This record gives sequence, structure tokens and C-alpha cells, in this order.
Amino acid sequence: MSELPTTVGHAMAFDPKELGRRVREERNKAGLSLAQLADLSGLTKAYLVRLENQTANPSMDVVSRIADALELTIADLVGGPVIRYVGDDADVSPLLRAFADQAGLKSGDVSMLASIRWREGEQPRTLERWQYVYRSLKMSREIDAEHGDEDS
Repeated sequence: MSELPTTVGHAMAFDPKELGRRVREERNKAGLSLAQLADLSGLTKAYLVRLENQTANPSMDVVSRIADALELTIADLVGGPVIRYVGDDADVSPLLRAFADQAGLKSGDVSMLASIRWREGEQPRTLERWQYVYRSLKMSREIDAEHGDEDS
């Protein structure tokens, strides 16, 4: 049995060697190359190689990005207890739910779209408008990744 997560104060610590092994295992299970995982997570291929070979010490943000790219929770990836936020379906409009089902969106993407606060009467009223909003946000993320968040 692995000894991945341990509690340190209120933070969770994990064994980087075991994490690297789990990342490789889950990446292979998903049928992804290192380059594909790098693209999906916004990390560099070189960093992922270091992580899988147990020489990296990733932040929780990095672990979260890898977990999202592999469509896992952080707990799934580090072997901790699984804790999932189950949003209130009342927060997801029937039209957004229909778009999410049609587009095969991950729950994180649905939550992100549902969290948008619209001006009165501005919420998308068609599947095509939801698609436009989603694609625009995706493209914005890609541009940010290309430019390495230069503004921050």
C-alpha cells in the first residue's frame, strides 16, 4: 500500500516519487503521450519528464492541472480520500446541461460555465451561444498558455 498523502498542519503533503509513478500510470492508462499531457495541462514536456522520473517537487496547482488534464481528482492522483464537490444542479440551467451533454464537457468546465454571472437577460438562450462562450473561454486559456501568463 502506498504512503502518498499525509497531513502537515492543514496542508496535504505527498510523496513526489509515488506521484511521478501515478502520473505515468494514469497518463498511459489514458493513452496520452508526454507531449499530449503537456498540452492539456499547460505544463512543459520537460517538466513532466522530471516529474515522472521523481526529480520534481510539484505545487498543488501543478498537481491540480495534471489531475484535470487526466480527468481525475487530485485525490485520485495522489491516492488520498476522494472528496468531490457536487454542485447543485439547480445552478446548471437545462440549456447549459443540454450543451454540456452534447459537447461531452468535463464537470469542471460545466461548473466554470455555470459560475458565470450574466447581466440581466444576457445568459445564452441557445446551444450555439453556449458553444460560442465555451470556445471563446477555451481559446482565451490557450492564448494565456502560449504567452505564459506574461501579465502576472
